[in-house]
Amino acid sequence: MDSFWSALAAFSADSGPGRTQQQLDAALRDHAVAVKQVIAAHRQAITANAAEIFRKIDPARDAIAFLNVLLVALDRSHPPPGILRVSILDQTMRFLLKFNPHQTRYVGLMFRKLLENIAHGQLFPPILSVDVVASAMLRIDPSGSMFTSTHLILVKHAYESSCIEPSLKVLDCDITFYPNMAGQRDAKLLCDPDNTPAAYISVDTGLTDSVRAPMVLEYNLLCGLCYMARKDWTRAHRALELVITHPSRDKGVSKIMDDAYKRWILVGLLKDGKEPTLPPYTSHFAKATYTTLGLPYKSVASLFSTPNAAQLKSEVEGNHQVWADDNNLALVKEVASSYQKWQIINLRDIFTHISLPELRQITLSAETGEPITSDYVITTLVREMIDSKLLNGELVEGTTNRDRYLKFSDDDDLMTETDFAREIAQRHHNIEALGSQYKAANERLSSSKEYVKHLVREQKRGEKDGSDAGIGFDTHIEDEDLMTGIMTHG
Repeated sequence: MDSFWSALAAFSADSGPGRTQQQLDAALRDHAVAVKQVIAAHRQAITANAAEIFRKIDPARDAIAFLNVLLVALDRSHPPPGILRVSILDQTMRFLLKFNPHQTRYVGLMFRKLLENIAHGQLFPPILSVDVVASAMLRIDPSGSMFTSTHLILVKHAYESSCIEPSLKVLDCDITFYPNMAGQRDAKLLCDPDNTPAAYISVDTGLTDSVRAPMVLEYNLLCGLCYMARKDWTRAHRALELVITHPSRDKGVSKIMDDAYKRWILVGLLKDGKEPTLPPYTSHFAKATYTTLGLPYKSVASLFSTPNAAQLKSEVEGNHQVWADDNNLALVKEVASSYQKWQIINLRDIFTHISLPELRQITLSAETGEPITSDYVITTLVREMIDSKLLNGELVEGTTNRDRYLKFSDDDDLMTETDFAREIAQRHHNIEALGSQYKAANERLSSSKEYVKHLVREQKRGEKDGSDAGIGFDTHIEDEDLMTGIMTHG
C-alpha cells in the first residue's frame, strides 16, 4: 500500500497550484501510468484496503486513482473484504456525481467501460442508470455536441426500459461532431479546459469506441421513438428527418431509412396537421426512392388535410395489416384520432370564436367518418386540447350548454412579459452556442482536403452557370464521409 499512497502523493505535488498546462498534462499522464502499474502489482492489497482508499480519496481531486480502485472493487470475481456491495455502489454514484472531467480524459477507456456497464443495467435499476449515465456524459461534454458510442447504448437502454425522461438531457442536445472526423485537429493537451469536445473525445482517448454510419442512423431513429413515446412530435420529426436525409455511398435508401420515412410522414401529420415536405438538402437519389416507398402512408397523408373523413377512415382500416407489419399501428391510430383535432385547430384561420354545437357539426371524426353526436363529447375533446397546449383558446360558458363557445387565442396573447424576456434570453444563448459550434466546424472543414477541393470545383462550376457553390455537395460524398468530416447539413 505504501507504493499506492506514494503515487498519490507524487501526483498531488506535481499537480499543485502554479503549474503550467504542460506540467499538469505531464503529471496527469505519469499519474495514470503509475496508478495502473501499482494496482497491477498490488491488486490484492488494493482490494483489501478499498474501503480505506474510498474514505481518503476525493474523485473531484483525483479521479484517476479513484476510478482505478473503483473498477477493482466492482469486480464480482474478487469482491473486496470489509465493504458491502451496496457501499461500493454508493462510491460508484459518488464518483459519477463528483469526478474531475479534465482528469478523466486521461483514463477514457476505463470511464467508458464503467458507463457502458451501468447503461446495460448491470449496477443500478433502469431509472437510475439512465439518469447517472446521461449526467456523467454531460460532465465530460457539457455541450452535448459530440456523438459517442455511449450515446447509442444510452438511448437503447432508455427506450427499452421506458425510462426516457432522464435521458432527455442528452437526447435534446444538438450533435455537430463525430469521432475522428477528417480535418479535426487534436489539442496538444488533453487537460486544456478550453478544448472543444472533438479535441479530447476520440477512439484514441478511449472516451468513445469507433462509430459508423449505421450507429448514427439507429441512434436518431431511437431518439425519434423516444420522443414519439412522449408525444413530442416536433423533436420526433426532427430526429426522423436526420435519418431520412442521411447520405449513403450507394445513393440508395437503407431499411432503417425506409422505416424512419414512414414514421416521419405520420409524425409530420401529428406535428403540423398536413403532409410533410422533404427538406431541400435531401439527396436527389433518396427523394426518387422515397416516391416509390410507403404508398399507403402517403395516401393517409394526402387525405389528412381534406374533409374526406370517410375515405380516410377507409384507408386506415383497409391497410390495418400494413400498419401492424411495420409496427406503426398505434401511430396510425394516433393520426386518425388527431384528424378532427386539426380540423378544429385550423378553424382559427376562419373564426375568432365558434359555438360548440356548430363546431360539432362542421368537423368530422376519422374514427367514425361522421360528426360527433354529443355536445358533451365535443366539449371534452376541446377541453383536453386546451389543457394539453395543442389548442390556444378558451371555453367560454353561456347561459345554457348550447351557448357555450370556443374562443381562439393568438400565440402572442399567451406570452407574458416575463415569458417574452425568458424567450429572448434563450434565443441569445442559442445564437452564442451556435456561433461557437459554427467556428469549430468551419475550422475543421477548412483543413479538410476533400471539402477544399469541392469548393474549388463548385466555384468554377458556379462561375459558368451562376449557381451556388454550396449546392450539390451531397452528390460527391461517400458513405462514411459523415464520420470523416464531410457533412451536407447540420
